[in-house]
Amino acid sequence: MSAKNQRLPLPPKPLTSIAECQQQLLEQLKSGEYAFSSADKEGYRTLCYYRQAFLFVSVGDEGTSVLRLPNEEGLLAYLWRQSGSKLVLVDGKYQWSYDLTEAEKLEKWQEIQVGLSPFTESSQQFVSRVLAEFAGLVPPP
Repeated sequence: MSAKNQRLPLPPKPLTSIAECQQQLLEQLKSGEYAFSSADKEGYRTLCYYRQAFLFVSVGDEGTSVLRLPNEEGLLAYLWRQSGSKLVLVDGKYQWSYDLTEAEKLEKWQEIQVGLSPFTESSQQFVSRVLAEFAGLVPPP
C-alpha cells in the first residue's frame, strides 16, 4: 500500500462514564504496558502492575517506599484520594474539596486516565531494584 493510501488510526473514543474510565485504566495497567510515573527534584515514583500486584514505588528525599495496593478497588480508591479533589475558596482561604459534581468526577477520572504512560524498561528496572533492596533487608530464616 502506498503512503498515499494508508489510513491513519482513528482517535480513541472518548470515555463517557466513570466506570468506562476505571475499566480501561485497570485493563491498561494490568496489561503491564502502562504505568503512572513521575520524577522531580524530590524523587521518582511509579505506580504499576508488576508481578501480579499493584505497586506504588517511591524513592526520594524522605526515603524509599513500596506500597502494595490490595486489589483493583484499593487501587481505584488510592488514585481517587490522590486526584479526586479541587481547590475552592471558603471564607477567603483556599481548601481542598472532595464534593464534586458527577461531571467533575468524570473529568477527574479522564485526567487520571490521561496520566498513564508506557511502562518502560527503565521503569521496570527501577521497580525491580527497589523490590530487591527491600528483599535484601529480610534476614534469612
